[in-house]
Amino acid sequence: METTTLPPVAATHDYSLAMRIWHWANAALISGQLLTILFLKVIVDTKSAGPEFQKALGPSVVLSQPQSRALGHVISERIWSWHIGIGLTLAGFWLFWTVMQALDPAGRRFGARLRAALQRYRLAPPAEHADARHALLAKLTYAAFYLFVTIMVVTGLGLTWADDVPWLHGIEHTVKEVHNFTMYLIIAYIVAHVVGVVWADNRDDHGLVSRMISGEDPRKPDEV
Repeated sequence: METTTLPPVAATHDYSLAMRIWHWANAALISGQLLTILFLKVIVDTKSAGPEFQKALGPSVVLSQPQSRALGHVISERIWSWHIGIGLTLAGFWLFWTVMQALDPAGRRFGARLRAALQRYRLAPPAEHADARHALLAKLTYAAFYLFVTIMVVTGLGLTWADDVPWLHGIEHTVKEVHNFTMYLIIAYIVAHVVGVVWADNRDDHGLVSRMISGEDPRKPDEV
């Protein structure tokens, strides 16, 4: 009996509405997460806010050191509640992305794009090898970002429920260290991603930003 081999799924340059929602929601949520850290660690230093509280209340009210610490703790807890709320929403979008990858047309899935970039790199003639390598490295950095987000979500959920689950409480310090270190990796990725997108959009991948907004490639088929 003869068997037929199906051709590999071709990756499309278009982005689905679900992918665009996930992309921009992730950008907003991660920015919100980083802002809460910025406020807590830099802008609003609750550990040294006692004199500021005293100044705001005026000379008629004198705060003791324990009262100042208690006020600082209230502010810190409020910011952390925002951080946790945004993190749980980010976890929801992570699950959304996972389901979306299973439901999206095959050519729009990240795996198809990564395989297409790898195949292009392997088959590229010498004159196109540099561009193919750049495209593959870009896809690999996306894969790294998805891994970072997965680690952030898993460790963040672990920290959220560390006080309620004994075995999570036992590894809370390690989980927190991994969570914090991954945050720096995501910051580095964001900087590299923005620079890379601007560079690519102005060099050899015109319309990249437009595709992530409108979902369609503005170039003609023979220009892709």
